[in-house]
Amino acid sequence: MVWRLKIFLLIFSLLISCGKVDPKIVNGIPEKDVWIIIEQESDVAITIASAPDIFQIQDVQKKEPEATAEYKKDCWEAVWLRCPPYDEYWIAEAVIDTCDEYKIVMIDNCRMQHECDPNEPIIAIQTCQTEDGFSGQQYVVCDKGKVDLTDCWPCDDEEICDTEDNDCDGIVDEGAYECTTDCETAPAYCVDGKMICTAEEPEEEICDFLDNDCDDEIDEHQRNACNKCGPLPKEVCDGIDNDCNGFLDENLLQECETVCEKGYEICLSGMWSNCTAQQPIEEYCNAEDDDCDGSIDEGLDCVCGAADVGILIPCMEDPLLCGQGYKTCECDVAPPQGELCVEFGMTECKASCIYFPPPVGVVCNELKGIIIPELCNNHDDDCDEEIDEDLFKQCYTGPPETLNVGICKPGVLLCNAGKWGNYIDELFIDDMCFGEVLPLSEELCNGLDDNCDGEIEDDMEDTDVLFILDTSGSMSDEIEAIISALSKFALYYSDESVIKWGLIFGPIHEVVKLDTGSNMATESLKIKHDFSGFSSFLTALTTTDFTAIDGSREMLYDAIYLSLYPLANSNFIEYDHLEIAWMTIFSNMLIYSDPPIPSFVLSWRGSPTPANRVVVVLTDENGQSYMEPLITNDILLKLEGGVKDLNVFVFSPNSTANAMTWNGTYKGWENLCQVGNGQWFELTSDSEEIFNNLMQIIDNTVCD
Repeated sequence: MVWRLKIFLLIFSLLISCGKVDPKIVNGIPEKDVWIIIEQESDVAITIASAPDIFQIQDVQKKEPEATAEYKKDCWEAVWLRCPPYDEYWIAEAVIDTCDEYKIVMIDNCRMQHECDPNEPIIAIQTCQTEDGFSGQQYVVCDKGKVDLTDCWPCDDEEICDTEDNDCDGIVDEGAYECTTDCETAPAYCVDGKMICTAEEPEEEICDFLDNDCDDEIDEHQRNACNKCGPLPKEVCDGIDNDCNGFLDENLLQECETVCEKGYEICLSGMWSNCTAQQPIEEYCNAEDDDCDGSIDEGLDCVCGAADVGILIPCMEDPLLCGQGYKTCECDVAPPQGELCVEFGMTECKASCIYFPPPVGVVCNELKGIIIPELCNNHDDDCDEEIDEDLFKQCYTGPPETLNVGICKPGVLLCNAGKWGNYIDELFIDDMCFGEVLPLSEELCNGLDDNCDGEIEDDMEDTDVLFILDTSGSMSDEIEAIISALSKFALYYSDESVIKWGLIFGPIHEVVKLDTGSNMATESLKIKHDFSGFSSFLTALTTTDFTAIDGSREMLYDAIYLSLYPLANSNFIEYDHLEIAWMTIFSNMLIYSDPPIPSFVLSWRGSPTPANRVVVVLTDENGQSYMEPLITNDILLKLEGGVKDLNVFVFSPNSTANAMTWNGTYKGWENLCQVGNGQWFELTSDSEEIFNNLMQIIDNTVCD
């Protein structure tokens, strides 16, 4: 439609330009007896002197002024005026002198009656019918003062935002508009031909458990290795992988001090040990303060005498450069002639050729001794210009009879500056036996000889262990401790055929895009890992991107019911999977399970190879249900009675052990543990305590 208007205006301007004069002005505004002419280019107003009507003005000013042709050419311009009666569009031609303050030099007679105002080229838009018989629109225009119609163009099927009545219904820019961004599709509004979109625009991703940039990823590149917002926690000496890099207490040093000096000690298994500071030793004759009491060689007779002269003492010390040399006692101060020496002293360490003359023609180098294999003594024994190179040996600090028995293995020591030890980063720690595995004080139920006595004292039974983990935001510290505890268990567990591990998360918080284009928050119960080996179970746990938030719906009663009812005798089952469904009362939240309820089945081992069934629930809330009908504490107690070889364990705060909530619908966790042949434990963020409790569970259920 816009292009039709442009074509019409072009034609209209060409038609006007073909007249006798260039109508730069076509506007006369009467007010009482005064005429005002507005000049478009300069915006100068010309006032005609007061007169009763225009015809008197014409009579007075028709005489042409004296002027040259060039003056007329340069200064005179023709304009149009409107004449009374003003509602009938009479016009008169006038000439003004632009060089003389826009003086009027002539006004012609009024003539040419118009049907419309030439100043208004488009009068209206009206409906019409095209030659094909379709509804359309056309302009009513003023062409040289005559009313005319443009061609009829057909109406469009849809209204667009362009200030035009595209569909010819008499309404401009009406209708429902939509706009789409990377985030969503949402309503849009047309204002003055411009579309205003209400859809959410992508923003810079920040760590807030939301998809800010609408790329279907939450907090990408924002959370640290521990899956949390903020700086990565520093590793501390507590036996926990605080910085979530897969290592416990790595590269941890702290200052230590003896009476001799300051040094460093290393963290091993949550404890500080192996201080590098010099320890005091018994004083001996070496001109040094060995016991660090501020005195040198105190209480010792270190002066050699006449009886010691000529006795060679092997040495490998400064200033000898390499190999082995000797030193001896000599007269230190020459006595007067005829007197015996009374002052003796020990010589420096010198090459053996000083004391054992070399063959004729061989020059003795007093700084080169006898070449021997390299020793850990901070000396170049083999004279290859390297000190203590390539020296290492096995080490083991446990009882000798346990070495290479069961899990016990030796470590390794390296030599540095005459001392045995090993490195942490670039710091050398004396006597640190790196890589050794020591015996445990108690045998673990893992099919291994953990105390290294040559016997495996446990008899393991096939067992399926199901972890049901509350993944709400308030559980972040506890989840970290659980992962650390299980990582420690992995150090002592190897048999993946006896114990099978399963994992359920509830809830997992996500934001999904609906078919309508809008986003909706969801919370789901998910089978994260069906029963298989411990290594894959631990991988599923540690690599999960936890996005649940506080205020989540901990559907853990539902998780227990869905997990156990396929195992139970039918007489103990309240509802089968066809009788239950997820609640739909939450208008702003979609609740579901993955997989759906009919397929929410774990691979519990049964006949012909039955296995013990262990359920471990970890949560900081009371039990809850979000099913229709509700799964209550009483329903679960009934269900437990119908499952053979079942053991239920719960880790939760003390306040939830026997608490009753939701008008008595949900009771505490402890009664579920009692009926389920298990035990309740208080939830903690201490990974060592969780580890010990988990080992107790394994010992009570897997081992005879």
